[in-house]
Amino acid sequence: MDESEIYGMDLKIILIGNVSTGKTSIVDRYIKNVFREEKKATISPNFSYKLIKKNSVIYRLQFWDIPGQDRNPTLTSVFCHDAHGFLFVCDALLESSRKDILKWKKSLEDFIDVSNIPGIIMENKCDLLGEEKDYEKGIDQLKIFSEENNFSGAFRTSALNGYNIENGMNFLIDEIIRKIDTEEKNNINNMMNNGKIKNEEVKKIKLTDKSEKSNKCC
Repeated sequence: MDESEIYGMDLKIILIGNVSTGKTSIVDRYIKNVFREEKKATISPNFSYKLIKKNSVIYRLQFWDIPGQDRNPTLTSVFCHDAHGFLFVCDALLESSRKDILKWKKSLEDFIDVSNIPGIIMENKCDLLGEEKDYEKGIDQLKIFSEENNFSGAFRTSALNGYNIENGMNFLIDEIIRKIDTEEKNNINNMMNNGKIKNEEVKKIKLTDKSEKSNKCC
């Protein structure tokens, strides 16, 4: 580990959606840049990670892939605890799949304030739509659906060829980091206003905070 590097906190991202929407394939494409033709349905939560660098800070992304057939509140609450972001995945070929995202979101809202956590939609398998006549219209409808239901953003993606996977992930990560930075600045301002810290201590606190959190990384 290079001591000259600044390491940020681990960012926990939860993938949620119906079975066979391609959640695992999206993670494989983003982390390993691979697509596996034959895959079994995820029957237990999968964990994977990737190191990235944003604004000169290195973050470790934790991806938690929740089984698509299990909407058990107890199980979901355990794995979604302390999540920094949500990635809701649906099937571009199934209209019902998009609607099911709202059911997943509602199941989270029973025990998590989802409105305070960045979350995007990835409508996967768009490569199978072919020369769809109303393709652009479908994108507009997805965007409207996202805005009406308070998602941070929405992307049509293809885990098969990698289309829009990177763009969607970068958008979600930027939203997460922006929220964390805003909360950090608000906390520091509150401490300064309450006389708990002085101006010259602010930079030291930020660097120490990032360093301590990075030590929890492997």
